[in-house]
Amino acid sequence: MSGVVLSEQFVSFGESAGRDGADVYAAICASVAHDGDLLALMGEAPLAQRRPNLLLAAVHYLLLGGDDHRLADYYDTVAAYRDQPPVAPRGDVGPVFKDFCLTRRDTLEELLATKSTQTNEIGRCSALLPALSYISALGDGAPLGLLDLGTSAGLNLLFDHYAYRYVPSQGAGALTAGDPLSAVHLECTVLHPLAELPALATPPMAERAGLDRSPIDPNDEPGSRWLLACLWPGNLPRFERLRRALQIARSIPDAPTLATGDMIDDLEHVAEALAPGRPLVIFHSWVAAYLSQARQRDLLDAVRAYRERSTRAVHYLFAESPVEVPGLEIPPAPQAHRREHVVTALVHLSAPSDSAMVRLADMHHHGRTLRWWPQR
Repeated sequence: MSGVVLSEQFVSFGESAGRDGADVYAAICASVAHDGDLLALMGEAPLAQRRPNLLLAAVHYLLLGGDDHRLADYYDTVAAYRDQPPVAPRGDVGPVFKDFCLTRRDTLEELLATKSTQTNEIGRCSALLPALSYISALGDGAPLGLLDLGTSAGLNLLFDHYAYRYVPSQGAGALTAGDPLSAVHLECTVLHPLAELPALATPPMAERAGLDRSPIDPNDEPGSRWLLACLWPGNLPRFERLRRALQIARSIPDAPTLATGDMIDDLEHVAEALAPGRPLVIFHSWVAAYLSQARQRDLLDAVRAYRERSTRAVHYLFAESPVEVPGLEIPPAPQAHRREHVVTALVHLSAPSDSAMVRLADMHHHGRTLRWWPQR
């Protein structure tokens, strides 16, 4: 990837982070975008992972691990992780970030060469819950199998262990769902009348599993710290929410199976072993964006081929940014609407195998907002 393209990525990523309140990352990205030394550092990363969030995560990971560089003062997440009061930093973060990167260059080069972005964004469960409820209602209510591709630590597989609150963008009232006693609370703003949401009853689940090239054991401290490092400073509630989700994953007796493998090449093998005879939902969120367009097409072909061969109902559900995944053939939104800066489409391909894709909803990429499209 050329330095020009990478520079543009840092500009775009920083602007997006700034709109989400991550002012520290907005300032860092604006600085890195025009810094040849730091852009060159990204050359250590594999091409598919050569994105701003990998460098940001690698630095964050070292800070969470106890590095005493003064860059830590700019990260509210680091203070929280260390159980320390936040520090009011002084001066522009850009030069401080560069000093950190250059003085820790060898360590960062190793991380960039070996790590991959793994954002187990449980906020997307705010869309997963109604989608699975909708899919369950299409059948006879039989327990579902759930396979999460690019699963990281499998935290989205635990969607029924979280509490949900859906609030209309206009008007009063709210809908609650999930486990009211959960330590993880997800709130989602609904951009239409609440009555247009599908039923929010938790569907019965038969078995669940995840598939990832490098799945993360929630009990592994470096692995869990890497997941946390992939989040952004400037949104402490989101950071703490992920910490609580990891605690839930460590405590439940029926933890999902996390398989190691390629999400395309090993899909059918893992799917066949999961909840035999039960309807199966194959799911992924913001994972296909890390595949080339050709591999995105391979993923879609692999799912379709498995559905055609399978003797059970196989549903394909994904939440991806349309501009990032041209190979997945996402249908357009059924109605014109005011787009957010980042739109994630929630798409469903149902049984039987000759059915067409349906765009169920559009959502914020962290699950903060949801617009469910009426289904005919």
